[in-house]
Amino acid sequence: MLKSRWLHGLDTGQIRSIDEFNQELAEAVRKHNLTENSSTGQSPMDRFLGTHGRIRAPKSDEWLDECFMNRLVRKVKNDSTLSMLNRQFDAPMQFMRQSVEVRFLPDGLENAYIFDNGIRYPLKLTDKQANSKVRREKWPTIDYSKEVASDVNV
Repeated sequence: MLKSRWLHGLDTGQIRSIDEFNQELAEAVRKHNLTENSSTGQSPMDRFLGTHGRIRAPKSDEWLDECFMNRLVRKVKNDSTLSMLNRQFDAPMQFMRQSVEVRFLPDGLENAYIFDNGIRYPLKLTDKQANSKVRREKWPTIDYSKEVASDVNV
């Protein structure tokens, strides 16, 4: 509507300031919203007001944020870090060597977290020097020479 009807017919030589331009735009939008549409038989404003009772409000701001979160699956490395959008983050050690679901809002990674079994585990940017000095649990090694298969007859 703006480009095809209003902007192409606008005489920019008559406009002297941005405030005057904004007033012209507001008047065009108001006029459009109050003009009856030939296919619906209603103006956009009347149509909107007729659906007012069917519009549902979000449960909460947190619920709304959750709806718009980006979700990525990443593997946590042996040093308890994961990479996301060219940045490294520290993850809790219990997720080492596992694939995890990371959630974050599209406008930033400040509040990124791992979502696992309904629990949020916050992520923070990796301080590489501090990460290199962290002592990690030693994973038990399996000695396969001592393992005995019960189904095999020797």
